[in-house]
Amino acid sequence: MYEASLRVIGVRGLLRRLREWLPVPRLLKHEKTGRQKDYANIGPTAALIAYYRSCSDIPFARQLAYEIGAESASRQMIVDDSLLLAKAIVAFEARFKSVDAVLRRYPGITRFIEIPAGFSTRGLTMTRSNPCVEYVECDLEAMLTAKRRAVAQLIADMGERQSDSLRFQAANILDPDQLHLAAHELSSGPIGIITEGLLSYLNRDEKRIAAGNIHQLLKSCGGVWVITDLTRVFATNDARAAELRHNISVLTGFSPITGCFNSLEEARRFFEGLGFRVHDYRRSEVIDKLSAVAASRLTSSEILAFLETQATFALEAE
Repeated sequence: MYEASLRVIGVRGLLRRLREWLPVPRLLKHEKTGRQKDYANIGPTAALIAYYRSCSDIPFARQLAYEIGAESASRQMIVDDSLLLAKAIVAFEARFKSVDAVLRRYPGITRFIEIPAGFSTRGLTMTRSNPCVEYVECDLEAMLTAKRRAVAQLIADMGERQSDSLRFQAANILDPDQLHLAAHELSSGPIGIITEGLLSYLNRDEKRIAAGNIHQLLKSCGGVWVITDLTRVFATNDARAAELRHNISVLTGFSPITGCFNSLEEARRFFEGLGFRVHDYRRSEVIDKLSAVAASRLTSSEILAFLETQATFALEAE
């Protein structure tokens, strides 16, 4: 079984498998340096986030993490520090639930594109709970292949049939044609576009391209773009967090703070300058929804202060 083998190959094996699934990776040149960037290399970080989510009550997060062997695949990135692990689990549960809370502010939107989808379980959950929902999960081809197989196995384990409303479309957020192909998978009407966990890997020029592509799509269809990872999750002087970033950078070739803004106000100005109306929702707004708080050993005031500096933006095209 594919899933069983993935549980034991580890993160470097996962990276090799991703490259096998994408024989000709889509390489995009950095406009200033001319160096080629293989975005498939970021794939293992999706397993890391799946591992963090598996420690929460997010629907199907634990099952999907098991299917892909997330804990084993994350072993070379995780830092042996209980405080950092507790903060990461709280932070990424809050990120996921903050996106969900923002989406609920748009009850008229039932068509969604998540890009990149990674190993998120949001599409599976939403299409199972609401027959009106249409959901397209987008990612690079290699990651999407892994995700599609894992979801199929999870659904089979439950003795269910996969909903036709959950679809998969290979797409890169930097490619407008691929984004429009994803949108064509949906019926007409406003779209909720979800980008959770990507922007911090994109430099300023790449973020402009991505934002321009999404703005064009929203002007055509209407809807909202929900984004995360605007500023650093951990403090700049957190040595163990720096070790985690180093591990990720060495393994993938990408720093997870490349695209972080210095402040949320700077992020707001950036997106307003690109023609978006910005709504700022702090992660602390979902603190009472977090299942990981009790086990974190962090005090309520520590968690509140930690989450208040992090935000989820809802962007509407003006």
